[in-house]
Amino acid sequence: MLTDAEVRTLVGSGDQQLGLSLLRTIINPDPNDWYLAAANLAEAKLVASDLQILATPWSPPADMKDNNSTTDGGKLLPARYGDYAAHLNDYIAYMEGAGVDIDVVSVQNEPDWHPSYESCDWSGEELRNFVRDYGASINAELLVGESLRFDRAYTDPSLNDDDALANFSMVGGHLYSAESSGTFTPYPLAEQKNKQRWMTEWLIHEADDDGAAIWGGNNSAVWNETLDDVLASIHKSMEINWNAYIWWWARRFYSFIGDGEAQYGTTRGEVLKRGWAFSHYAKFVRPGFTRIMATPDNSTIDVTAYQGDNQIVVVLLNRSTVSFNSIAIETGSSASSVSAFVTSQMQNRENTEAQISGSDTTVASVPARSIVTVVIDF
Repeated sequence: MLTDAEVRTLVGSGDQQLGLSLLRTIINPDPNDWYLAAANLAEAKLVASDLQILATPWSPPADMKDNNSTTDGGKLLPARYGDYAAHLNDYIAYMEGAGVDIDVVSVQNEPDWHPSYESCDWSGEELRNFVRDYGASINAELLVGESLRFDRAYTDPSLNDDDALANFSMVGGHLYSAESSGTFTPYPLAEQKNKQRWMTEWLIHEADDDGAAIWGGNNSAVWNETLDDVLASIHKSMEINWNAYIWWWARRFYSFIGDGEAQYGTTRGEVLKRGWAFSHYAKFVRPGFTRIMATPDNSTIDVTAYQGDNQIVVVLLNRSTVSFNSIAIETGSSASSVSAFVTSQMQNRENTEAQISGSDTTVASVPARSIVTVVIDF
């Protein structure tokens, strides 16, 4: 469990906080364990009023499955679909009683992965059947999919069934081998059916080479992996019109805040480089913002832009070894103020110079191997 201070660091909007607006939590198959996350989630909702919570089950209760176990895959018995829907609603009700509104519930984590820990096997057709027959009874928005590699075989059947289509709001998936599998791509069918596309889990920590104490400082391997893999994947997710991106976990040596495991070099609760970098999106691009067209003059820098709440937020991702000066962003003549922030190997979301001149906003510098976020107020 997280401390209250760690929760505030993750979801708060202050100078030393990361501004996460979407958290994912586990629906334990045993209701006696639901209390474990309740206090953290209640604190998060208290701190961030616009926070959304996605709750995902790794397995139904053992007695509902054909292998009578929560582990090693196994299938939910069709005769128990109604009981499983009731189980999900019981979780939602429990959390409501603990002061936590669950916004979105998933049917299953990684239905195509059957490890020795909690898991359950579903086909895309079985997911469709559950969503079609019981989705309307779930007391939260419903997400279907969460395949290991965003395999469309686990979401297309629901998207192609009109009765199922009415009962869910999002399709979801993960990024493990998605690039090599050809599934880290736009999802035209989901867009056509007006369903949001959520990337709901990914992690990587190859930079530590199986356990090096490198994560708590300004190690170049950590920054290179953060910039070239993590931030590049966020940029691509936005560029292909996905709607959400969730990193797994929040507190871990390779994640947003340190877990204090000395062999990896982190201090518990300390914001890590990956947290500062991720916050360039999370803290400034808020729920309800819409991505808008951004055509940079500089083709070397990856750019996305977002509009909402009388602001335009522009994220500049410079993965090259060249620094650029005086980057102009055309904003029209009605902009009233601007602020900009930079994270690099040696900087952690520090203020950087930007100014408004006529119809342009100009960022003084985008350093090599950095991410810069520009917030323009109107």
